[in-house]
Amino acid sequence: MSRRTWMVMALVMASTAVPLSTAAAQGAVTATLSVLAEPVDRIASGTGVAAPGVDGMNLAEGDRVKAGPGGVALITFLNGSTVTVLPDTDVTVKEVGVPTRSGIRILINAGRVWARAVQAAGSRSTLTLESNEYAATAHDGLIGAEKSAEGFVCWTRRGTLEMVNSAGQSEALLMAGQRAWARMGLPVKPEPFVPSASVLEIRTTGPVVPLVQMPDGQVAAGFLAEDTEVNQVFGSLTEAGRGQRWLVEVPAGAPGAYTLVLTGVGDGPFAVRVAARYVGFTTSRQEITGETHPGDRVFTRITQRVHGDDPRTARASETRVESLRAWDGQEPATVVASPDGARRPRAN
Repeated sequence: MSRRTWMVMALVMASTAVPLSTAAAQGAVTATLSVLAEPVDRIASGTGVAAPGVDGMNLAEGDRVKAGPGGVALITFLNGSTVTVLPDTDVTVKEVGVPTRSGIRILINAGRVWARAVQAAGSRSTLTLESNEYAATAHDGLIGAEKSAEGFVCWTRRGTLEMVNSAGQSEALLMAGQRAWARMGLPVKPEPFVPSASVLEIRTTGPVVPLVQMPDGQVAAGFLAEDTEVNQVFGSLTEAGRGQRWLVEVPAGAPGAYTLVLTGVGDGPFAVRVAARYVGFTTSRQEITGETHPGDRVFTRITQRVHGDDPRTARASETRVESLRAWDGQEPATVVASPDGARRPRAN
């Protein structure tokens, strides 16, 4: 199967099974590695030997994942939580607890990650993104963190996030839509988190779920089924609402086509509202309607004129949404997803 062929990897215990000899050599399997864009290396715990990452490769506690320039990796844990390792980032899988009380910890040696933390039903799991000086912990939600020469910064788009220092003292409690910088000697103050000046918002009503693939062809955000959420895009928001309502919001300051895939989850009419915003002001609003059946898949491309070289501040205008057509099976690039057996995020 080529990288530009659609693929869904259901995360089940069987998918991480390895021969006993391999498991004994590398320790208990805690997660699975997927390479969304090369180069990505896995550095095995205990050996310190780097080897090219391979889709489906097992990870054990203490293993490092290093994404080089342009590289993107996805770490999928047994409870469905995912961590996107962005370019020029080096992380260590530090600790994973038992399924009913798991404490996933990712040590960021350098660079930036984006994570989807899952709170499985009946568990008290947490996901922590940390440096040597600070740690950011969430029970569920969409969070990120970065370690750089300027300090440690963390974000949340969905759910609360607590930042503590190396002494275990709380530095800040972030609500959805906030970030906080931790720099030695300076007070930590929550502030608004704005991942991009330009944003694309997709809202669907009716029996279809939306998934948006970014122009780079590497990462995606949205849904593949009612209980299958994907969120690999830094700063994006994915929510499932009551009464077959779905929301996907992604940064839109990068040039190129955004591919919107709609998957039917029932019979009947649907509506898709595509809104473009710049610094909070709506610049375009368009609507697509249609009929669908379970398993039907159609797609469209959304293009904009981008003014500016920095995707974080660029202004997107002249939004164009193509007509829907049948999914051709050739794009987007490989998407790795995990079923969400936990309670789903709910939009208003």
